[in-house]
Amino acid sequence: MWGEYEYEDEDEGNHQDKIRRRRCAEFRGLRPELRRLGYKGERRYYRVPMREDDERLLQAIRVGNIGIFDHDHEGGPLYWSLELRNMYGWAADEIVTLPKILSHVHPEDAPRVANAVRRSHEPGGDGLFDIEHRIIDRQGQQRWLLTRSQTLFESLHGQRRLSRTIGAVQDVTERRTADERLHVLDTVLTSSAQAMAIADARGTLTFANAALYRLWGYSDSETLLGRSLFDLWKSPDAPEVILNRVRDCRVQYVETSAVRADGSAFHLGITAEAIAGPGGELTPVLVSFTDISERKHLEAQLMQAQKMESIGRLAGGVAHDFNNLLTVISGGIELGLATLGPDEPSCQHLMDAAEAARSAATLTRQLLAFSRKSAIAPRSLDLNALLGRIENMVVRLLGEDIQLQTVYGDDVTPIRFDPGQVEQIILNLAVNARDAMASGGRLTIATSTVCVTADANEPAVSPRPGKYALLTVSDDGVGMSDDVRAHLFEPFFTTKEAGRGTGLGLAMVYGAVQQNGGGIDVESELGRGATFKVYLPAANAAPTTPPKRIPSPAPFARVASILLVEDDARVGAFAKTVLQQLGHTVHYLPNGDDALAALHSLQPVPELLITDVVMPGINGRVLAERLAVALPGIQTLFVSGYTRNVITERGNVWEKIEFLPKPYSAEELARRVRQLLEKAASPRS
Repeated sequence: MWGEYEYEDEDEGNHQDKIRRRRCAEFRGLRPELRRLGYKGERRYYRVPMREDDERLLQAIRVGNIGIFDHDHEGGPLYWSLELRNMYGWAADEIVTLPKILSHVHPEDAPRVANAVRRSHEPGGDGLFDIEHRIIDRQGQQRWLLTRSQTLFESLHGQRRLSRTIGAVQDVTERRTADERLHVLDTVLTSSAQAMAIADARGTLTFANAALYRLWGYSDSETLLGRSLFDLWKSPDAPEVILNRVRDCRVQYVETSAVRADGSAFHLGITAEAIAGPGGELTPVLVSFTDISERKHLEAQLMQAQKMESIGRLAGGVAHDFNNLLTVISGGIELGLATLGPDEPSCQHLMDAAEAARSAATLTRQLLAFSRKSAIAPRSLDLNALLGRIENMVVRLLGEDIQLQTVYGDDVTPIRFDPGQVEQIILNLAVNARDAMASGGRLTIATSTVCVTADANEPAVSPRPGKYALLTVSDDGVGMSDDVRAHLFEPFFTTKEAGRGTGLGLAMVYGAVQQNGGGIDVESELGRGATFKVYLPAANAAPTTPPKRIPSPAPFARVASILLVEDDARVGAFAKTVLQQLGHTVHYLPNGDDALAALHSLQPVPELLITDVVMPGINGRVLAERLAVALPGIQTLFVSGYTRNVITERGNVWEKIEFLPKPYSAEELARRVRQLLEKAASPRS
């Protein structure tokens, strides 16, 4: 085996006798076996046989990709291995000098490398050079090199001077890149706002970042390392089951409830990601924890809202049919009573039936209020004045063993609300409080003004940010559990015994608040009473004084031709009977299409249109608009138990619309017809 060496003669004529003394002993010992290879410039190359241990060393260097150099400080470099030349991008026969080496050092590392070289060359030093630095190779690529060398000194005339430097260089670019990635990863994990931990194959925590301590409420002085991952939350599954699931699925996500260090409960989302070894064995698991309490709260609110909306649609449809039935029932009773004397045995039975029909009508109105399908007429109101008017009624509802305390706020903002609905809200909340205080107690009703901001805690029915009058109704009754509060506003939900209450009172409150753009919140605990906070939207105008009730005038003497359009035949028959008994000519048709088709054949020409709002085919509003073109000056009275927004906007009856809600009585129908005919007969302004 042969290795290549190079040297420069002092005297070209006797080069084999005057090899310089700085050559290594092994080289000098092999001088007789030198085989000349030739010249290159002023330098001569020779091949010498290599010993077996030298060959092993070179093989190890090649396998380890380690560059070797041997530098003679007087004669220049003795040896640069092929591996080292490849690191710099130099050719195998390229001449290498120290300045050339330093010229490839990265500019940012050059001062540090130069200082290290200078220290290793100081005669009084130890000659060690050990540094990691970057170079820019001949192809312009950046590399990280680890260079370790030993500089040897020799004494000449009592002074130490540089003799030789022997060293090794290793390309550590991949290791440095990996270290940098690990450093970045460690920084991200440590400083991340996401709570993260690393556990070993048995679930023992080996890493926990600061966010994890904050999430679970532990202080910096406490340590979670060494504890089981499963101590943080109580899982229904055994740790081995969970770890096997993570190993098999690689990524596992679960949502569960957990308890912080201070005992407070919250909802937790856990993502576990494992790296399995080549044999499928579980290696460290990366686990991230997320507080999902707010998301769970919003999901519960959404589900509740969707459920209430579905129930509301059902309630609206049921109420529509019920109002038609009740119109016929109450109207028939009313017509029957008109034919009987007060001493008739059946008179009392019919009066009881009429009272039951009125109660059923009240329940139907509550259903419509809950479903936000009732037609309302909001106006500017003084909340304090309204509360003052019904205070005595509330006292009578509560009974003698419950004390009422009213607290009227100063300068309470006027509200825009349907006055009847405000009264119903107060009365329903009072009745609900009375039933919660079976052994007596105190009910407090207070008014005030509040401003709701966007970042405020949202009530159960959330108002938009703005100014509101706040109606607070508090009792010291039995209170409610969380489960009861979750269903509190659902129709027909009640905690009362059978036969007491319908479960529609609070549903009506809920619907009225929603329909008028307000909000409601409930605070309650078992044994600590309940507080309802109702947010009533502020009005832009001053409160209006409610009109005084005046006795109904005498029946209007003039009779008229009336077009009656009603898709429910029984309701139509009742209304036709009432109007005919008043002497009017009634043209009854079951729908709008038939009414338009027969319009030109009707004699005498109709002066008044009485139409249902929701009908198959064209609705009552479209019918009225077309008749106004065909018969200018015709008056219109809309009747309905469920307007479906045909003559309303967000539940508010449009201005200048004459509307009679179902169920209506014969007296109410007669009075409204009389008013419209009088209006038509009065001189135009």
